[in-house]
Amino acid sequence: MRIPPFMKKPLLPACALAVSLCFGVQSLRGRPAAPQQPSSGVDARVEDIELRTGPFAIAGQNYTVVLHEKRLAGVTDPALAQTLAGLEIADAGGNPSYRKVFSFAIEQGRFSRILTASVEPAAGKTGAGLVIHYREFATASQNGAAQVTESWQLFGLVNGKLAPLGKPAPIGEGTTGGPYMGVVMKAVNGSVSVISQPDTFELRAWTGYFYVIVPLRVDWSHGGLAEGQRCIEMFGGRLLDVGCDMRVEAARKPPGDEFTFARLFVEAKENFGSVEHVVIGKDSKVEILGSRAITTWNENGDLIQPVFSDLWLHMRFDDRTGWIHGQEDFAAVGLPAGSPAP
Repeated sequence: MRIPPFMKKPLLPACALAVSLCFGVQSLRGRPAAPQQPSSGVDARVEDIELRTGPFAIAGQNYTVVLHEKRLAGVTDPALAQTLAGLEIADAGGNPSYRKVFSFAIEQGRFSRILTASVEPAAGKTGAGLVIHYREFATASQNGAAQVTESWQLFGLVNGKLAPLGKPAPIGEGTTGGPYMGVVMKAVNGSVSVISQPDTFELRAWTGYFYVIVPLRVDWSHGGLAEGQRCIEMFGGRLLDVGCDMRVEAARKPPGDEFTFARLFVEAKENFGSVEHVVIGKDSKVEILGSRAITTWNENGDLIQPVFSDLWLHMRFDDRTGWIHGQEDFAAVGLPAGSPAP
């Protein structure tokens, strides 16, 4: 049973969460070609597999995505038998517009990590592009549990050619050839949005505990990609970034104890007002109303990942409404830390 928080020292604020992310898209696994001969110089059991998806129409041109995968013959667990080794995007004439190679290794008769990719077209009023979602599965040495890392690419026209759009620009800064992006200002009487009107794309991203829906703004026709929202407040005479509200998708797993405890804050701030310690019983009505976090972006080569800091959940427990914050309180409501489901 969890020890009541008022019997313990106050919890420290949660640190920034570098998270895995994922698109809310379905895997498009095209028609596989017949297995080729095993690759020489790697392992006699390794077969080459080619998967094609498309064609996808972008700016009057058709593009096909080719996934080059490696498969280990004779591996009993199919989840450990196949991994992505390369990706290619080609136009209608077969001319490559983009290529990427991924490393792989075989340990103890299986791939040490499994990489998968799914492809989805995306379109709006400013044009069309492609979304590629990557999931990497690796085995943790401590407990043997699979660790999942997710990243993605958005492809659009850059100088007239199909190319990755890269990391989203901070809102309020223009991108080369792209739209000017405004700023969402948070004030006492509400928020005022100052932003142009490019297409809005929503990303379903894993925070480490649950999924949030993160907006992005994209100009497919000019290669412009920017954050979908940014929230700032005035502190000490200067503007600082604060968390923005986002929708939540969560699958709660209520603890097995008869009751547990969570800290409930009036606002999404540790040092604002008093904190209430609420008792959550098995029969309590628990609702997740939303989330709030500061979202920044990492770039690994030409793959991008969001990073969430100052992460909060807006909750209702029976007749009480407020905000919770931190790993222990997330676990108390049935959202322990973990990896996204395969």
